[in-house]
Amino acid sequence: MNKTPDRFEPPVPPHHTAGPGLDLQAVLRADSVPPPATLLERSDYVMPVVPIPTARYTDPAYHELEVKHMWSRVWQCAAWSFDMPNPGDTIVYRNVGQSVVLVRQHDGSIKAFENSCPHRGIELCASDSNIHHIRCPYHAFTWSIEGDCRWIPTEWDFPQFDRNNLPLRQVRCETWNGFVFVNFDDNAKPLLDYMGKMVEQWECWDFTTSRYRAVTAIVKCKTNWKSGMDAFLETMHVTATHPQAIQFAADTASQYDVWPDEPHFSRFHSMTGFVSDNSLDPLAEQDGFDLFTGMYLPESFGTPDGDLLPGETIRDGIARLTRQTYKERMNIDTTNVSEAELVDGNEYLLFPNFVLWPSWSNPIFYRFRPGNGPDESIWEISLFVPYEGERPPSGPIIELPEGGKLADLPGFEYLGFLLDQDVANFPQIQNGMKANRSGVLNLARYSDQRIRHYHETLERYIQGTI
Repeated sequence: MNKTPDRFEPPVPPHHTAGPGLDLQAVLRADSVPPPATLLERSDYVMPVVPIPTARYTDPAYHELEVKHMWSRVWQCAAWSFDMPNPGDTIVYRNVGQSVVLVRQHDGSIKAFENSCPHRGIELCASDSNIHHIRCPYHAFTWSIEGDCRWIPTEWDFPQFDRNNLPLRQVRCETWNGFVFVNFDDNAKPLLDYMGKMVEQWECWDFTTSRYRAVTAIVKCKTNWKSGMDAFLETMHVTATHPQAIQFAADTASQYDVWPDEPHFSRFHSMTGFVSDNSLDPLAEQDGFDLFTGMYLPESFGTPDGDLLPGETIRDGIARLTRQTYKERMNIDTTNVSEAELVDGNEYLLFPNFVLWPSWSNPIFYRFRPGNGPDESIWEISLFVPYEGERPPSGPIIELPEGGKLADLPGFEYLGFLLDQDVANFPQIQNGMKANRSGVLNLARYSDQRIRHYHETLERYIQGTI
């Protein structure tokens, strides 16, 4: 039998046995612009290594447990408040059989109502719009945008109804950082209490005055919503899924933070400007920089701007070009923005499915919602772009056609091809889960601990201990 060629038997990099060779905190402290204090903190807590049952991803019965015990009790992001700036603006949010209509009030507040007529149950609002009143499309029952009943057809025929006592049923609704959340549990703790220390950690990133929603894509995925989430809670997948990035992305040196007393959020920080420890053929710094500019800033590739300056590292060069690009394209001065925010990946998960990046180079928000059962999900990806001066209007919401590519959508030219690489994995992930006869997933101790963390919280909701 022929021996497998050596190129398929790579040597074991030192970090595989001794941990990453790059100290993220040391890099952040050496950057030319200091990062926010919260990014200089690191949790020393590492969760116990326990297997995850594949049934949580594939079993219809577990899907129903999630619907009954978890989705009915958690805070869910339903909208971006600046998508509904005017009185009467509405947004319809649907998830796991629930339907809510959010309505901007005359006083500027937002109310959330059950999107169901108390007469025969039809959805009162089918899509986002601007309305002067809420009118049932089936039999014309009518309410004000405040939820007060204004008209009952053939009122004499409804002795059980009293127009003065037939308001639309409200759903818990609270706002943080411009995002509108709903909760179907009337006894749920307030949103800010639910978020815990994440609120304090985000004090330096105010999206209500600095970001606008430039574009949103909606993708129907053939995978469980948690499989989709898992793909973005770690950077270990970069080497295989995004191999073009390993010459300038330190995927093995990411920092993953969970806290034992914080069940509802976690975060990671991934550095840009260093060769991955997984690269078997590290490029020279200029070659790595050329790879970056060729992919992300082609107008600089092969020009003097695309040459590293004397003494400049790849990280320095990426930061320089990023600052230059923001100034030239958007007239935004990033002199006081740290490299950690400008070029790195900073990502937060708020349980169960709210993922937000304060990063400038990766200005992403996304959420995965379940589809009709465990094998389907709906992925929404938005880009929240920095701005200065007057807030730009929100951008389009685009449904990706089946077989379409995110890279082909307007606004996703920069990140779309990376996201398409992730989407390509989804069907195989779900099929592989079902083929796994052991019935468990064996997660990495550190790199996968954010996955174990949210699974622990999920199971606490299922068991009723949270």
